[in-house]
Amino acid sequence: MEDDELLAVAEAVRPEVSTLAGAGTAARFEALLASLRRGEPAGDDLFELLTGDTALRERLNSLSPPPPEGVHAFAYLDLPKHEEVTAATMYACPHRDYRYPAQEIGEAVPLCPKHHLPLRAE
Repeated sequence: MEDDELLAVAEAVRPEVSTLAGAGTAARFEALLASLRRGEPAGDDLFELLTGDTALRERLNSLSPPPPEGVHAFAYLDLPKHEEVTAATMYACPHRDYRYPAQEIGEAVPLCPKHHLPLRAE
C-alpha cells in the first residue's frame, strides 16, 4: 500500500482508533500518522499497527471498497490476520538448479550462488 493510500485509510479510521484499540494504541497511531504526514518513513509501522489489532483490521476491511465488477484484484482481499502465514514468493535461477523463498515484501533477493545470476520470480 502506497503512503497516500495509507493516509486516506488512516484518516477514515482515525475517529474510531481509541474506541477500537484503546488509548495507548491511539497515541501511537497519532504519532505515526503525524510522522507520515511530514513525509517521514512511518508507513510500514502505521500499517503494522493498523493490521496488528483485530478490531482495527476488521474496521479497515469494512471500509475497503469492493472491487469493480469482473475484477479480482489481490488488493481487495481481506487483510491477513496478525498470526496468519502467507506464502513466500519463490525466485529461481535461470538454469533452474537453485530456488530462493522471499518471505517479506521488499526482501533483497540474492544472486544464484552457483552461477552468480539474478534470480527471477516464478
